[in-house]
Amino acid sequence: MNELVTYLVTAERPRGLDPNIVRPGWLALGIVALLAVAVFFLAKSFAKHTRRAAQPWEGDADDATSPTSTRTSADDGPVSRD
Repeated sequence: MNELVTYLVTAERPRGLDPNIVRPGWLALGIVALLAVAVFFLAKSFAKHTRRAAQPWEGDADDATSPTSTRTSADDGPVSRD
């Protein structure tokens, strides 16, 4: 059994493509270019959403600047933003 596996792994199979002739074409370049454009727009969208998430939510700015706020750092826990 081991001899069969060794033969199948090491056997040279004729391939239909000559590695000296094969080269990437315009289709491959187009796919790479489309992927680069998609990554650009995804990064742009990510930056936009990150800036939006960094801004205070409605009501959060009032609580943080209120002089009657009694929250301490020990009170920080899970916060529901409904």
